[in-house]
Formats: sequence, structure tokens, C-alpha cells
Amino acid sequence: MQSDHKDASKEEADEKKRDVNDKQYKHCKRRLIFALAISVVINVLTNIVIYFSVKEDRIAQYFCPDNWIGFQDKCYYFSEEEEDWNSSRYNCLSQNASLVMIATTKEKRFLMRFKCTSDHWIWQDMTENLTGQWVDENIHNKGINMTENEICFYLNEDGVAIARCYTERKWICRKKVH
Repeated sequence: MQSDHKDASKEEADEKKRDVNDKQYKHCKRRLIFALAISVVINVLTNIVIYFSVKEDRIAQYFCPDNWIGFQDKCYYFSEEEEDWNSSRYNCLSQNASLVMIATTKEKRFLMRFKCTSDHWIWQDMTENLTGQWVDENIHNKGINMTENEICFYLNEDGVAIARCYTERKWICRKKVH
């Protein structure tokens, strides 16, 4: 009987050891799974950060030059000096741009907001069709000079106005984002 009792005690001890080992194994397994899950989360977050930083680099390739303001897919330059309409146009052309031709009401609101209180020469306002005709934007690059007696468009506090082309005003250039 004593040997049965010793065997039973030994079996109980072995059972406890197995229980402890089992608990330790399960605890280690949970820690390993937790560490693995953390590793996966960190890996996913790292990949997301890399993706967006590369995407920003691609976006950063498209910008406006210094002193130009970006709006939609165009860059705008608001001059500080004043010139007549022809000189203003040539200033824009020298920067691979053209005098702005207002194409949408949204663009017109943008220009009105950034021009401040000064009057600025523009090419034409397509939103109001003041001349009764639509002009192709490619005309900007053709050799057109306005004479002193001709009427040119400018943007003032009230919107688009007309004046003799020899009057000196600031101007707004526009070009595509590059």
C-alpha cells in the first residue's frame, strides 16, 4: 500500500509538473503569438508610411516656382510692378506663361481673392464673354500686340473691366504646374 501511495504521490507530482509545464507552454505560446501580431502590425504601419512618403515624393515633383501660387493644376504669378498690357504679356511669355485667361467662375474667385486691391491685366474673361466670342488659349503664344487705341481686359475690385492697353497696371500670369 505504501508503494501504491508513493506511486499515486509520484503521479500527482508528475501531473502537477505537466500542468505547470502546460501552463508555461501556453503562456509562452500566447507571448509568441502576441509578439508576432505586434511584428505584423509594425510591418504594416511601416509599409503604409513608406507608401505615403513615396507618394508625396511623386506629388512633390509637381510644383509652382517661387513667388507663384498654385490653384488646381495651374500656377499663377501676381506681379508687383506695373506695365502696359503688351509689356505685361511679354513678361509672362518670358516666364513660359501667358496672361491669365479666366476660364471658370471658380478661377475668377481665386484671382479676385489673391489680387488684393490692385488692378491686374488679364488676357480675357471667358466667363462673361465680353467680346461676344470665345478665344482659343493658344492665341497667347502668337505675336499679337495691342495698339494704344485698343481695349484690353483687367481685373479690378468689381470683376473684369476694360481700358486702353497703354495704361500701366499689374498683371497676372498663368502656366501649368510642372
